[in-house]
Amino acid sequence: MDNKFFKASKKAIPVSIEKSLLNFFPHAINIEWNGTGEYFEALFYSDEVEHIAKLNKKGSLMEYKKNIRITEIPDAIRAKATEQGEIMSAICIFPEQAVRYEIITRNEKLERDLLLMDDQGNLLEKKQMD
Repeated sequence: MDNKFFKASKKAIPVSIEKSLLNFFPHAINIEWNGTGEYFEALFYSDEVEHIAKLNKKGSLMEYKKNIRITEIPDAIRAKATEQGEIMSAICIFPEQAVRYEIITRNEKLERDLLLMDDQGNLLEKKQMD
């Protein structure tokens, strides 16, 4: 199986981009890069938590995603998400604007949904997962 995601060669990532990532996340380890031309994405661990950061070609942080424990989901958001089903996992998305939450839930039929919620718990998007 050929997985091309996060397969940019080390030489393809400018040193300035690597340094910029480490300025934002000084404890980043096991960094894997994906260069898209306009943007660079880095998958890494910081403080034993998986992150994905998106930087532009100038090295500015556009957004980052962080896996979070279910107990770290704010109460109002967790309450609204559990209306959709049991929470399986959660990611906090920190874009340039407001924080969002990407939550995977499972209902009693074991069908999974991907929820995108804003920082107030409003459901922005819901997709059924295969």
